[in-house]
Amino acid sequence: MTEPSKVIHIRNVGHEISENDLLQLLQPFGVVTKLVMLRAKNQALLQMHDMASAVNALQYYANIQPSVRGRNVYIQFSSHQELTTMDNSQGRNGGDQDSQPNRILLITIHQLLYPITVEVLHQVFSPHGFVEKIVTFLKSAGFQALVQYQSRQSAVSARNNLQGRNIYDGCCQLDIQFSNLSELQVNYNNERSRDFTNPSLPSGDTKGRSSQPGYADAPSLYALQPPGARVAFQQVGDVQELWRPFRWEMLQQLQLHLEEVCPLE
Repeated sequence: MTEPSKVIHIRNVGHEISENDLLQLLQPFGVVTKLVMLRAKNQALLQMHDMASAVNALQYYANIQPSVRGRNVYIQFSSHQELTTMDNSQGRNGGDQDSQPNRILLITIHQLLYPITVEVLHQVFSPHGFVEKIVTFLKSAGFQALVQYQSRQSAVSARNNLQGRNIYDGCCQLDIQFSNLSELQVNYNNERSRDFTNPSLPSGDTKGRSSQPGYADAPSLYALQPPGARVAFQQVGDVQELWRPFRWEMLQQLQLHLEEVCPLE
């Protein structure tokens, strides 16, 4: 029996089945970070952002026969633990994802000392072109995001200008690669995902499920960072302005708490 893996192997993938069809099959269980179509073998490999998402998908489809466009497909764990350059070379790109420009960027943020929201990422990446969708998630590599542009040229410009830069002085460094996905599927518009082409999406239930637990939330700590680091986007470097809505929300919560403890007569 194959050991659990973040990589899911799908068989009987006919030529009428698209990448987006397979994404719709698995994205309800978590973010798909890589996808390789093995057309010659009627197979596909999809890598989830963590093991739990892959396990949940396999457990669900163990009891329900998955069908795509009227064709039964068969899902199992792959023998791969990670999809590599060699795996991608057998797929549609014919090479590693960094060598093939794509309109979707995979961003890893290193030295993450403060929460990074969809709004912050939009401020950083929108000067380089129209951003259609953003999805954020946590995995073993740290905090990551997928940013989909309207055009490939915008994604190339963003990568060329932002790779290796910091969102804030001395922290939140951007490591940007080209994803091999062709389309992001966003189900909710909230602090963790956003479809800017479809503002009517529901917000979903995000209460108590922060996408970035355990990070500092006091802007004064930025003063501890060494000076001179490159900043990706000057407006985001204005810590006071960025944290203004968070401070207002905290004041509102404090007021509600005081009213509960000391109700007015």
